[in-house]
Amino acid sequence: MELSQKQNLIQTMRQEQVMTHQQIQALELLFLPVLELDAAINAEIEKNPVLEVDKVPDDAPEPDPAEGDEWLDKVLKLDDENRYIRSGAGTGSYSKENEEKRQYYLDSITDEPSFQETLLQQLKFLDLTPKQRDCCEAVISGLDDDGYLISHPADLAMASGQSMAAVNEAIHTVQQLDPPGVAAPDLRTRLLLQLERQGRRKEPVYTAVSKYLNDIAANHLPQVAKKMHLSLDELKEIIGEIQKLNPRLSSDTVSPHEYIREEVTVEKENGELTVRMNNEHLPNLYISKKYRELLDDPNTPKETRDYIKEKLQAGVFLINSIIQRQLTIRKIATALVEFQRDFFLHGREHLKPLTMAQIAAKVGIHETTVSRAVAGKYLRCDYGLIPLRSFFTSGYETEDGQAVSKNVVMDAIRQMIEEEDPFAPLSDSAIVKELKEKGYNVARRTVAKYRDGMNILPSNLRRKY
Repeated sequence: MELSQKQNLIQTMRQEQVMTHQQIQALELLFLPVLELDAAINAEIEKNPVLEVDKVPDDAPEPDPAEGDEWLDKVLKLDDENRYIRSGAGTGSYSKENEEKRQYYLDSITDEPSFQETLLQQLKFLDLTPKQRDCCEAVISGLDDDGYLISHPADLAMASGQSMAAVNEAIHTVQQLDPPGVAAPDLRTRLLLQLERQGRRKEPVYTAVSKYLNDIAANHLPQVAKKMHLSLDELKEIIGEIQKLNPRLSSDTVSPHEYIREEVTVEKENGELTVRMNNEHLPNLYISKKYRELLDDPNTPKETRDYIKEKLQAGVFLINSIIQRQLTIRKIATALVEFQRDFFLHGREHLKPLTMAQIAAKVGIHETTVSRAVAGKYLRCDYGLIPLRSFFTSGYETEDGQAVSKNVVMDAIRQMIEEEDPFAPLSDSAIVKELKEKGYNVARRTVAKYRDGMNILPSNLRRKY
């Protein structure tokens, strides 16, 4: 019997770069924002018993887990007076007072109830049957973070095993809770619920929201005034009443806070710029003396020695990863300050176009590393707390050959609109013309893109009557 197919084994060679767990860990630490870094380091400390936290002398050594056991010899030879491995070495100084302040601040932050939890707490004060309470809880579970009812009543009825009538009754009950407007399916209903809570159902403002909200949003004020048999001034007063209502409930309720802390501070003194890393958040790590003694003791069982050696290597690598992270960010920030020197000395209008490829070439790392290293990280200078990523922008060349950042153009557009006649707002074409007079050759579609990016309405919606 002949085989219709033949199998051939072909041996090929190819070279692949495989990242070790330690290399992945080092990259992860580099990419983490400072507050998440603190949590990640604490998690590693909890998993590794050979790591301890203490104050670190300025002359502390920094062992490097290279090939062989040379790094291990350095760790074992550390004495009690010189046994520390500094995670922030070469980039800052340790301050016990600042650390105590930081810890006090973090300890003072308490977990606050979520939006849904505040509503569930209010249900406890209502006289509800267990069936009604369960149905109201199902409705609350169908709300988004801003309190809108995003689940269809039919889906809630199916999920809770209740009738549609019971679900609609539960929706009405939840809508009586605070803040006013909760459990509304849309903005119009939310505003109407707030007006009803104020007892204004028979007032013109209720009619305006109920029948003409979309026309008002489109700035069709003359048409709305005519339909409501009102003058423009009377309609403007009604619009003023609508603007006092609350379209978003998230500001009235407890929501998770996002805390921001700078990685880098740029200080200006006598025309010179200094880049300083913020290392007060970093723990100061050292290798436990007890485990070093166990490893150095010939009576310690081999399994124990192997375990301690593994944890020692992981601990030293963690420390060096932290050091490498700080040095990398410092190099990126220093190169960035060199490129944007005029900005730090003279202000935002001197911000220049800058690409991550330029910084990568200057620092000697890959462009994608720069991109991920600056993500979520901030720099503090005379002009406030600024995202590192905002320094990287495309740009334009002015008529006199000067390169300017697109942020400079956006600032010019914003200023023009702030100074325009509100009764005759500038169109995008008019803005293009004024930009050209300033030396910026920008297309109309680019102006529209920048305007939208700054959340500025088009001219027809900015017009006042």
